[in-house]
Amino acid sequence: MATATTTKKTPRRSGASDSAKGCSDRAFHVDYNKALDRWDVVDDDGRVVGHCHHIGEATDLAIREAQHANGHGHNVMVCVEQSDGSYNLAWSAR
Repeated sequence: MATATTTKKTPRRSGASDSAKGCSDRAFHVDYNKALDRWDVVDDDGRVVGHCHHIGEATDLAIREAQHANGHGHNVMVCVEQSDGSYNLAWSAR
């Protein structure tokens, strides 16, 4: 498991800072959806692949998705949105 790392929010690969982009070829982000009051698990293409009302459950879902992608040979990371709009690394295949 990786240690928590804070990164800046950018479009698409919003959890990956410039220095982190080379670390993985895929990422899943846990983003807070204020309009629906839920946490969305979002892939690199911006598709919501799942959602939960509790951040812990959404993080677990994102990690399961990432582990599945890792099992297919992808380097993957999971980033979770913080209240200030930054992201923390929650899990990485490396």
